[in-house]
Amino acid sequence: MKKLYIILCAVLALGVSCQNNRDNNLTEAHIYIVNSGLQSVEFYDLDSEPTASVAIHRSGYFGVDATVNVEVSEQALVDYNSANGTDYQMLDAQSYALNAQSVAIGKDERVGNIEVAFDYDTVASLDSNHKYVVPLVISSDIAVTEGKEVVLLSPKMLPAEIFFAPNRVETVLWSKESASVWKRDLKVTVPFVNPTDVTITLDTSNKAFELINNGAKAWYNLAPADAFQITGDATLVAGSSELTITLEVDLAKLPSVYRCSIPVVMTANSENFAINEQNFYYLLHLQQDGITPTIVDAGDRRQKWSLLECNSCHGNMTGTTNNYFHMIDGNVTTFWHSGYNSSSFINENISCSVNNPYIVAWNLEAVHNLVAVELTRRDYQDYIAGYIEVSEDSYTWSKVATFDHIAECNGNKSMVGPLRYEFNGDAAVQYVRVCVTNCQRGTAVATYANIAEFNVLEATVGTIE
Repeated sequence: MKKLYIILCAVLALGVSCQNNRDNNLTEAHIYIVNSGLQSVEFYDLDSEPTASVAIHRSGYFGVDATVNVEVSEQALVDYNSANGTDYQMLDAQSYALNAQSVAIGKDERVGNIEVAFDYDTVASLDSNHKYVVPLVISSDIAVTEGKEVVLLSPKMLPAEIFFAPNRVETVLWSKESASVWKRDLKVTVPFVNPTDVTITLDTSNKAFELINNGAKAWYNLAPADAFQITGDATLVAGSSELTITLEVDLAKLPSVYRCSIPVVMTANSENFAINEQNFYYLLHLQQDGITPTIVDAGDRRQKWSLLECNSCHGNMTGTTNNYFHMIDGNVTTFWHSGYNSSSFINENISCSVNNPYIVAWNLEAVHNLVAVELTRRDYQDYIAGYIEVSEDSYTWSKVATFDHIAECNGNKSMVGPLRYEFNGDAAVQYVRVCVTNCQRGTAVATYANIAEFNVLEATVGTIE
């Protein structure tokens, strides 16, 4: 019993000793603002009162209560501008309010906070580079750390944006060994805690390609609508900042073509949050693994093509000299020739021009998976540069290739070709347009262009055995 009494006394003495000496080796208590100086306080445009919290810390030993006074100080702003060579200005006093003039930090506490509520309309009206601030300075009944007593709050209103995270273009190789259904989780997020339920609207149609970029739809075919679906609730619930939906692709329903794509584009949301201009979509490219397309030219099929547009021709458009049909007759010694003065051509069926750009567009009369266009020059007396466009409907055009003959032929003006201009993928299109923007020959009245042959190359594949 005597030994137990001695042990208990020792334990109690140790406890008293620890309590009495817990502040040993601690420095004198100080008050300070961690994020002192100029501070940008950012709020998202959620139509709610923007409020910033200023944390005031106490360092050093415990056992001392502290009262910290906070005031708006125009002199602190003057001193800051003078020391830093800046020209910040006081925000109008009617545009903000402090929740208190002082904060108490108890003897066992380390942090106290002052809240500054800003007027929503005022902050929303400030541009991103404004110079308005609220300068706050603290004082206390204990020491305040020098250089850590002032904070200048600069309120910023950010748009409440919603976006895919991450936004990406993905290419997936698949084969007959692949799982029958391929899945990819897609995340939609906001950089704040969402205050209300928000339902998003998604587009997976051909129009979605146009929303992503004008060239994407020319590279791949759109997957059949029954080959994929979006599953999951497309609602970002209140109190959350992220939702997950799933893209499911039935590989068995994909067509036996070289490539196809599925665009998932966010087009709207029920709260009208701004949709981020860069991160508004997910684009999936599906490609059959091990399937190489056979490249074939149009050959005799060109005889079935019809002219969609030709804005200039030297001579009779339907006659035997220099008309547009010589571009597809298979004879490199005949050619289309643009007009070069007002009396050098006959305008029978179309509006003709006598200066570049010279435009010739063809209706292939059927949809083809194009991978390239070939042009054969007449000789050195013709075009230098231009571009090629394709279309599915003859109304919406996508530029798929550009050409600069002098650069591509290392200055050899006599090279006639055929010169091949390949696309980034295979374009399922029916209309092709050549636009010549620069010619190396001309007259006192106008330039002129010649093209001996126009041809297209197509990718064809069979089914996977």
